Amino acid sequence: MIRKALILALAAVGLTAAAQRPALSTVERAAMSDSLFIDMATIAAQTAASQGLKPCGAVVVLNGSFRSSGTPRPDGTSAEADAISKSRRKSLSTGAIYTVNHPTDEAISAAAAAGVATIYYVNPIERVTAAGIYPAEAFAEAASGNLPKGIKLVKLTYPPAADLVKN
Repeated sequence: MIRKALILALAAVGLTAAAQRPALSTVERAAMSDSLFIDMATIAAQTAASQGLKPCGAVVVLNGSFRSSGTPRPDGTSAEADAISKSRRKSLSTGAIYTVNHPTDEAISAAAAAGVATIYYVNPIERVTAAGIYPAEAFAEAASGNLPKGIKLVKLTYPPAADLVKN
């Protein structure tokens, strides 16, 4: 009987304490946006430039969330291909790539092979080639509009990324 009364008393105290607890607001998830992802790519490009590499950076976004970032490798691998490799996914069919510079034909092919549908970029081919980052030949297919089926390129405006390419 005492045990039952003790259990009931503890339950009543617990309910009273729960009722008096202040309401906590829920934390909203940070809004993922083009500017956030292109900023991440810009930071990767700044890191590459500080290491003596080409000022290129890319970010893989999968299902609206950051998955991986990449920079150009000394062996010639593009920032986009590096980011795809680091994503450790065989398929990025619901993914996108954000990159500072217009992707080269090699980068577009790597994205298409991974199933990426959209590549967002800031600096156009003309600025990238004028700055000597890549030769015009690296963009032969893209410049002629001959993109792999299913790939869409979207140009963004983001001054910090544009500032990385000096002509």
